[in-house]
Amino acid sequence: MLIRDIYHKIFAETKEMEKNDHEISDELSVLFKDVDLKEITYEEFTNLMCQACAIGERHGFVSGFHVFAKIICEALS
Repeated sequence: MLIRDIYHKIFAETKEMEKNDHEISDELSVLFKDVDLKEITYEEFTNLMCQACAIGERHGFVSGFHVFAKIICEALS
């Protein structure tokens, strides 16, 4: 809970987070570029959702590490 609060108070409203959101959006746009949602099978849809989640998880991990590094730097200074 504390980490979530720190994230929202320190990182969530920064330009870095805005940049991260744009990067995620760009990656998802590429992922869904040629997808016909009216003709997609359940299996194809499931695979796309898994890939989209992986994109979000990767960006979340990187963002979380940046928050952690900022907190450590603040604590050490």
